[in-house]
Amino acid sequence: MTGAAFRLELRLRARSFVLAGIGLMTVAAITGALFPAFGESLGKVDLPEGVGELLGGGDFATIAGWLDTEIASVYGPLVVAGSAIAAAAATIAGEEERRILALVLAHPVSRTRLVLAKAAAIALLVAGLGLACWLGLLIAVAMAGGGIGAGKLAALTLHLAFLGLAFGALALALGGVTGRRSVAAGAAATVAVAMYLANGLAPVTADWIQYLTLFHYYEGHEPLRTGVDAGGLVVLAAVTAAFLAVAAAGFRDRDLRG
Repeated sequence: MTGAAFRLELRLRARSFVLAGIGLMTVAAITGALFPAFGESLGKVDLPEGVGELLGGGDFATIAGWLDTEIASVYGPLVVAGSAIAAAAATIAGEEERRILALVLAHPVSRTRLVLAKAAAIALLVAGLGLACWLGLLIAVAMAGGGIGAGKLAALTLHLAFLGLAFGALALALGGVTGRRSVAAGAAATVAVAMYLANGLAPVTADWIQYLTLFHYYEGHEPLRTGVDAGGLVVLAAVTAAFLAVAAAGFRDRDLRG
């Protein structure tokens, strides 16, 4: 039964992730194509410190800085984390609101196994979105004239996927505890935006705040330049596991509506 739930979740969410992946690849390719024309002139722009940090450092003069600003710091997290949050909010809480979850649970499957099956399906889709981002970045670097190896691009997309998994798990936990799709999606999105702002503004407010945000562990060590940060991935994985535990416990111990 859990295998069927996993496959059904994939079918229900695949279309939105495919469209998101195509959009992410297209934007990345266009961004790379624009770098030769705009990179040199934009590299001379002197942004205020807070604005520059919100844009990934504001370094437009190099292809790494350009992609960091345009894709890694803004569009990538928006698409990947947003897709994960939307899917996670729709799966448990959304099905409960539509009054179909009780029918699924009439089959011989535990609530914990159902949550984990649905989470595994979303994780696979997020991984596919990360792959699409990597392919788009490969095209972007090629169109920009090179300058970043495939390994560094893979490091960025791996960090991006782990960030998406963490925020998706947060939405799943909120949905499991409350049973309300709007609460799961809205609260998770609010936390994501708050963390993004706190991480970006930390250098001009209080440096320690960035360590409380998931974005620091996603891009704080600049994977486009330094490669995979194992410590950051461990933190994101631990947060994801903790939120999954909350989702399973909250869903297991709560009376379903309808």
